[in-house]
Amino acid sequence: MSAAEALIRDWADAINARDLEALLELAHPDIELSPLQFGVSGDFVGPDGVREWVETFRKWDPGHQVRIEGVRTLPSGRVALFGTVLIDGEPSSPYTLIATVADDRVRSMRSYPSDEDTLEKMGELD
Repeated sequence: MSAAEALIRDWADAINARDLEALLELAHPDIELSPLQFGVSGDFVGPDGVREWVETFRKWDPGHQVRIEGVRTLPSGRVALFGTVLIDGEPSSPYTLIATVADDRVRSMRSYPSDEDTLEKMGELD
């Protein structure tokens, strides 16, 4: 696993743990977040955006987690993490997170309620 892949795995683990301090440590100062619109709405920017995002989904949390099933670097250099959204331990939907890394930090993140094959067909995994 590359350093960027390990970083994104740590990022996903911190999301699952609702660990704001870890997310802030892993986030680039200019981070741009486009999370699943699941208990949150819109995009978030910078450390204040990370705080707002985490606080929002901490307030409305149906007990969802992502079971991580794989991480790989895409031809573009972005990193994709694949998994399944679990609600109270039960599978709910496929999940993909696509991120960019800059200066050893998460620079951008976009989440999709979709699987690898579908995103490949849509050209999102280039």
